[in-house]
Amino acid sequence: MTVLRQSPGNSTERLASCSNTTLPQSFTQYLNTSFLGERQFMQVGPVNYTFFQFGPLGSTIVGWTPDLLQTLAQGRQVTVFTNKGVGYSIDAEETESSSVSGYAASTVDLTEALELEQPDLLGWSLGGDISLYIAEFYPDTVTRVVVADTTSGGLLGYSAASQALAVPLVPVHLQGLPVPATYIFPDNDPGNAGLCRFEASLAAMPKEPVTPQQIAGQNSAIYGYYDDPQSTVYHALGNITTEVLVIAGTLDEVVSVQDDILIVDMIPGANFLQFADAGHAAILQHAVEAGEVISAFLDA
Repeated sequence: MTVLRQSPGNSTERLASCSNTTLPQSFTQYLNTSFLGERQFMQVGPVNYTFFQFGPLGSTIVGWTPDLLQTLAQGRQVTVFTNKGVGYSIDAEETESSSVSGYAASTVDLTEALELEQPDLLGWSLGGDISLYIAEFYPDTVTRVVVADTTSGGLLGYSAASQALAVPLVPVHLQGLPVPATYIFPDNDPGNAGLCRFEASLAAMPKEPVTPQQIAGQNSAIYGYYDDPQSTVYHALGNITTEVLVIAGTLDEVVSVQDDILIVDMIPGANFLQFADAGHAAILQHAVEAGEVISAFLDA
């Protein structure tokens, strides 16, 4: 699940081109998603979480692509889950409105219930916001954190470059795709290769229905991340002691790369990986390369 801006006008044509695209075998080998195993559930307080746990092999869940997941799982166990109150991760109580701080607290609850002792975290877009929040306010619960195409919240963490991109947000479930993926894969992508790989990945991954109310909840968390001082981590970035890797696409039209650079500049010793030809889905457009860099960072 993510929230995307209105997609460019050539969306239909770009998506249609995928039906005539032959994907390379080097990618299609990843489309057998049996490595995920069975969908699992765990009750943690009022929330019944859905997740997959797999690896080592010899991100909703549906947004993660199998080539990235399999690359990461070569040397470690991987757990991918859906945030509380979204998809199959039902929150029976729904006692609070959605917020980055609330998602962060529930993520810690789940990792503790799964007995994952100080795991590494990987978060993309809103997931990156949540992961940064955990690195600041729950530092003893994680070892290393990787964030991709994200911001640190608040008006100061939301750069002028990102504000210049701002248009009314259009919530779109990634499975619903009439058009949205074209906004996260730039037009300069040769043959729409990244976009078409993403489309094929969505078709291969397990499906998970999401309601308009659940999408609105995630929108609320995103807006609150800029407006609510309790949800932002911008002012505390310099206090983060967890090792952090930031990944960004130079051509990101959802969150400016300047927001990622700000995070890198303010977190002591932060690492930075930037893809010059990628947009908001840099970590998916270059999934295998990004996965290898992430693995090296986590193994260091």
